[in-house]
Amino acid sequence: MPDELLDRKSIFSVFVECKASLTRMVKRYSNRQSDVEDILQEAFLNVYSADKNTPISFPKQYLFKATRNLAVRENTKVSEKLTEYIEDSDESLLLTDEKDIFVELAAQQEKELLLLAINQLPGQCRKVTQLRIIEGARMKDIAVKLNITVSTVEKHLAKGLELCDDFVREAILPASSDNEDVNNFPKQQGSVK
Repeated sequence: MPDELLDRKSIFSVFVECKASLTRMVKRYSNRQSDVEDILQEAFLNVYSADKNTPISFPKQYLFKATRNLAVRENTKVSEKLTEYIEDSDESLLLTDEKDIFVELAAQQEKELLLLAINQLPGQCRKVTQLRIIEGARMKDIAVKLNITVSTVEKHLAKGLELCDDFVREAILPASSDNEDVNNFPKQQGSVK
């Protein structure tokens, strides 16, 4: 029994003797200062328990090795938790169905401007452009519906898109000679030329 007590004391005395060196080593591996003391205590308990089961021949080396391994493992756990937290928070941000109010407002304004531009087009050109852009109809279906050729649909669509583009450009970037505010729309006219 006194020999056992002497062995336990030797593990303890090795730990006390090497505590400063062990602390420096753990600090190299640990990201958080608060973990250093916890890692040292756990390493001591692990070595003490291992020595209780089977006597350790080289307690100093065993203590350093066990402490280093524990510090590395704890650092890995902290890194994994941080990575999981970041990944979870990124996913939660990406999974939200909420749309930015400014994006919705901009999309609505763009749609209104496009509808305004289409309404300024001449009759047949307006019908073709509206069926294609707003309703998404195929050119062949538009030709059948309006009783015109596909070639005529293509020409009306090209003309409609060009006139709509001009209208939108004027609305967004008014001529500098007009001294208009960028947010003001040009005055509506009977038709776009």
